[in-house]
Amino acid sequence: LLGRARQYSQRLRGRLAGQHLTLVYTVSGDFFVDINHTVRTPSKPHRLVQQVLLALCALALFAPAWAQKVNVCYDFNCKTRQVIHLTPAEWRSVVDWFQPAAPDAAVERQQIRQAIGWMEEVVGRYTPTHRDKGLNLEKRPEFPGQLDCIDESLNTTGYLIAFQQHGHLHWHRVVGRAYRRGGFDAHWAAQIEEVPSGERFVIDSWFQDNGMLPFVEASTEWQDMRHARALFFQPAD
Repeated sequence: LLGRARQYSQRLRGRLAGQHLTLVYTVSGDFFVDINHTVRTPSKPHRLVQQVLLALCALALFAPAWAQKVNVCYDFNCKTRQVIHLTPAEWRSVVDWFQPAAPDAAVERQQIRQAIGWMEEVVGRYTPTHRDKGLNLEKRPEFPGQLDCIDESLNTTGYLIAFQQHGHLHWHRVVGRAYRRGGFDAHWAAQIEEVPSGERFVIDSWFQDNGMLPFVEASTEWQDMRHARALFFQPAD
């Protein structure tokens, strides 16, 4: 916003000459709107005030109507990358899962599950990821929008960071992704750390279709392939 305000102020300073004039300034980006105003040049002490007010009014009128920018990737190994912008209503529908604030870490992990699942649903409105299938290993899918564990873990980590930056995580912090190798392939998952205890948990969306609740488990158990609970994880869990 400060950058936009400086642009407007520079344009206005160059045009404020004479008693009556028409100012034309263009809002660049997604809007491309030209606005014409006829103004009376104020006395010298008040020119800066008017410049700032006009700039702020323009920003208020034509600021982008989104609340959260989201970087997502899909099509295996983040082959396709896309930036989307959630509207204020969409962003509220996601973070409302954190209300009321969780009384403990276990409750907050359930809130995270709900928020991640709904975030995938919202993101799917803008991308072909709404067709993503769980346990997807096919490297050449019949249709775009499929995610492997690399896509899922990076997207989920990005969502978690957004929740953390907006102050919705009180009992956890986002840490580096979890990795394991065993059986048929290597596997990645997003990961959080419980603040009071330091215990880490994976948030793994790969096992479910888009928009379903992700698998949450202590990282130590997730790393132990002998447990393999996630392979039998049911949507109702």
